[in-house]
Amino acid sequence: MFNTVQQIYKKGVAYYRHSAEDKQENSVTIQRGHVERFALEHNITIIHEEVDEGVSGLLANRPGFERLFDNWIKNVHAPDFDYVLVYDVSRWGRFQDQDQAGHYVYLCKKHGKDVVYVSRGFVDANNQLFSSLEISIQRYMAAEYSRQLSEKVFYGCVKVSQQGYSAGGTAVYGMARQLLDANKKPIRILNTGEHKQIANERVSFTPKNDETTETVRKIFDLFVNERLNIPEIASYLNQRRIFSSNNKQWDKSKIIKILTDETYIGTRIYNKTWERLKQKSYKNPRSEWVIVPDAFEATINKDIFKKAQEKIYWTFPSNWRKGINAIKKARKNIYNDIRKWLLSKGATEFEADEIVSELPILYSVKLEDKINSYWCFLIYEKMKNCDNILGISVLMESKKSTNEFFMFSTKDFTSTNFLILSENSPLYYRTKIETKNLEEIVGNIIKQFKESKKWYKHRYTFVDEL
Repeated sequence: MFNTVQQIYKKGVAYYRHSAEDKQENSVTIQRGHVERFALEHNITIIHEEVDEGVSGLLANRPGFERLFDNWIKNVHAPDFDYVLVYDVSRWGRFQDQDQAGHYVYLCKKHGKDVVYVSRGFVDANNQLFSSLEISIQRYMAAEYSRQLSEKVFYGCVKVSQQGYSAGGTAVYGMARQLLDANKKPIRILNTGEHKQIANERVSFTPKNDETTETVRKIFDLFVNERLNIPEIASYLNQRRIFSSNNKQWDKSKIIKILTDETYIGTRIYNKTWERLKQKSYKNPRSEWVIVPDAFEATINKDIFKKAQEKIYWTFPSNWRKGINAIKKARKNIYNDIRKWLLSKGATEFEADEIVSELPILYSVKLEDKINSYWCFLIYEKMKNCDNILGISVLMESKKSTNEFFMFSTKDFTSTNFLILSENSPLYYRTKIETKNLEEIVGNIIKQFKESKKWYKHRYTFVDEL
């Protein structure tokens, strides 16, 4: 009777996503309003919705996104539909690899479904090149938004960490997170999962001063003072039913983690690893760490900690072999130099060899971190009769095997025969020898050595002329 054109309705499944970082105009409610209006204008019936609320778009492993593909797009038994309706490109995802965003669009097309970003409408069939370019730019902008946001958050965390405060994360074993007010005065200890509520509050760390803190101190004591090795420490704790975090037993890796963590000497460290944008994490070099010494109360004395670092360094066979080889090389070079010098002063080859082999000389590999350099010298019993001892710094990986020289008194050594020398300590500046004075110092050591050995007093007449 009347010549009317029958309306053709198509079907669509809607997908909405909103993350904690997104602004309010990207809320699911607002997205739904835009998508429903678009569907009404284009005769599309929405038969299903999938939602990811409070979920980042950096990765595809989102519950709603996965259901969209598993239950609807790839599922041959799902009700038939034509479109996947999404508010805009950023709601589909902020993939850092733009090809990943295109990959999921391609999967939809492969299964006969078109992805439609309702904020820009259907793709113009007469100008597909421009449309593809426009979508590519929008994908880049969506990814760039996350990158810029990540950078802002990172530099904010760096600034907080540079002030010595926590920028997030949990406290290490034996320590707790301490909430500070706007004047940086302690308020209370934060429980697991608790966070600050006011922007100008800060979070620091403090020893718990409970059984876990005492366990940390015991580990250092057993390692440094009692001279137990790492497996023996783990066995000691497990036999006494002293548990690690989460009530687990101790093992080698956990003991090493405790012994090497600078948090226990009050040092705040940030940016040890790169863990942004949901990408694969990796360890940063120490030069990129944010390191703030004395940021909060220490659990372990610094001298004890340094002794532990020296000992644990040599626990690893690779370091031990490198160190031994470096010291052997340095000892050989020093031996040859002093021997040639003695020969030039009139000593016989036998006399030169005998004197050099008995001189009180100690070697230590120079260990470095971003803050400091330090050495650990170990005195031998036969050297304790000498007043002064020559200490030589050995470089592990350098063509030049030695670089610094020190004159120690035997009184500088502790009862355990160790001397930990730090580059920023008064002892370093008091004992350091200038290279130009080394010949005079070695001559004095030889004279001292002669006086300490009665049978040497009249044996080498040339020594009196040094």
